[in-house]
Amino acid sequence: MTGTATDDGRRADRDRVRAEHDRVLAAGDHLLQQLTMRDVDVPGADLAVELTLDERVLNPRGALQGGLLATLVDIVAGRAVLAGGTRDGVATSDLSVHFLRGLTAGPARAEATVVRRGRRSAVVTVDVVDAATGTLCAVATAAFAVTPAPVGGTAGAPDDGVP
Repeated sequence: MTGTATDDGRRADRDRVRAEHDRVLAAGDHLLQQLTMRDVDVPGADLAVELTLDERVLNPRGALQGGLLATLVDIVAGRAVLAGGTRDGVATSDLSVHFLRGLTAGPARAEATVVRRGRRSAVVTVDVVDAATGTLCAVATAAFAVTPAPVGGTAGAPDDGVP
């Protein structure tokens, strides 16, 4: 197989996956669309998002499930990088979350600050706070590879962690 045929096959696969992703989003069937998230204003943060706590997102101890907290961090951090004016996409290259205490009252508020936004990479810190109590529950650092915008597609889709 020539390099061109392989590239064409990969491009067709990406287009097929992107079309299916768009279909799922349009139908409201994406897993992340089942979560209640909203942007909020927080002084000093580049972007802040709150996630409502309900029985679907809690662990058996009544705290936000750790994997969902990490997902919230990834979404907010990726969106913060994209909100900075880049027309490219981002792909998470590293994510480190330090869980400090259970987040039980809610909503969970993730406050992102872009530390560095370069041509090829970006680094973001995220504090996750229990908005009801003001308690810091997790601190995280996320690194992203900045990827070229897809030809004919939307910037950031589908690898930016944002549905």
